Amino acid sequence: MSEEVNSDLVDLRHGDRFVLSETVTGTFGSLEVTLLNVSIAGAQVSHMGALRIGTLAKLTFKRGEASATVRARVMWSHATANARGVRYTSGLKLEEPDVPFATAINTLYKGGMVRRDTDSLQVKRQRIAEREAAKKAKIRIIPTSEPPPV
Repeated sequence: MSEEVNSDLVDLRHGDRFVLSETVTGTFGSLEVTLLNVSIAGAQVSHMGALRIGTLAKLTFKRGEASATVRARVMWSHATANARGVRYTSGLKLEEPDVPFATAINTLYKGGMVRRDTDSLQVKRQRIAEREAAKKAKIRIIPTSEPPPV
């Protein structure tokens, strides 16, 4: 990805993203999850067990007056090793717009349990730029049919 493309990163989100400032747990299917961030179109969750891309299940959570149960699909998932083992972070997309889910986000917002995410796109741009710089820094040796110089 060139720097021009990096600066024009397209935001495919369907609304504001909200980062959890307090722990909100729930389930995705039978798996326990912790919500990391939410939007009206989906959620990012952390969990212990692996999830397959494309898995469709019910995402359920309740915290105080905020609660929701909605069908969502795994769009991406990444594993991260830590001292306690492997933990996964996955992106879930709601199968269809859900008013109770949006209401739950609003309730979390009013209760101070989430804050509007204002910097995640900038962080994404920075990660892309760092990857591009690392690629450019690598020296590539192109093999030839000639013997190496002495």
